[in-house]
Amino acid sequence: MRALRFLLLVCVSLVLAASAAIAGATGKLKLDVMGDIGAGARNTAQIMVAGHQVGQIAPGATVDLPPGDYSVVLPIIGGHIVKNGVTIEAGRTHTLLITDVAVMKVSAKDRTGNDPGFQVTVTDSNPPHAKVAAFVTGDKYLFAPALVDVRVEAPPQGYDWHALELKPGRQAFLSLDEVMPAQLDIQTVLGKIPMNDSTRVVVLRAGTQSQVQASDPGTIHRFKLDPGDYDVYVENRTGKGKPYTTMDGIHLDSGAKVERTVPLD
Repeated sequence: MRALRFLLLVCVSLVLAASAAIAGATGKLKLDVMGDIGAGARNTAQIMVAGHQVGQIAPGATVDLPPGDYSVVLPIIGGHIVKNGVTIEAGRTHTLLITDVAVMKVSAKDRTGNDPGFQVTVTDSNPPHAKVAAFVTGDKYLFAPALVDVRVEAPPQGYDWHALELKPGRQAFLSLDEVMPAQLDIQTVLGKIPMNDSTRVVVLRAGTQSQVQASDPGTIHRFKLDPGDYDVYVENRTGKGKPYTTMDGIHLDSGAKVERTVPLD
């Protein structure tokens, strides 16, 4: 009986030793792209041996590899980064640091706090404004340093960032929370008497002659507009008072309801 127990102990010891040997036969590779800033980026690096891909790894991830020397190729938008001579030792972790890239993430949230996944288009800021990348909000990507324009196809009319500088070692985080249209009501009066049914109102982008919306004569001049700054032009068709008048610098916040009275005297 003692001999049997001894034999069992020997077998268990051998199994444990074999397991330890197997566990120690591999090492680990960790891809660190500026820590949390780059972790989770959609760009996936290729792990290469003698020109052949043997695995892949995402920024912030760790993978097991047999001991040996590897090359890591990280595609980024606008180029790629190659790291040669990446040595993996059994039982150890090799942390590969990459810091000379730019990171971009565009975040959008709806009323429930979820990201609806709006289309994002990135173009070169310089003519002819070539397309650089396209993805959806909520994704994170690694870029070569550049100067870019970014457009997000979010309602009501889309949103733009111009000449955004993507700097090495830095993150460009563009946040687009839910933007609610604002309401602007224009009341035209002549001698304090409402004249909406005899006036036409045109809303212009502040400081420009760019027309945004117009309202013909009626019971009310009401506009649904993006948040921002606007000017108002009023055409008076009563035959009395001023033939036209303006009101400049009307500021609208997201979801706001704003009323303005425009006298025609």
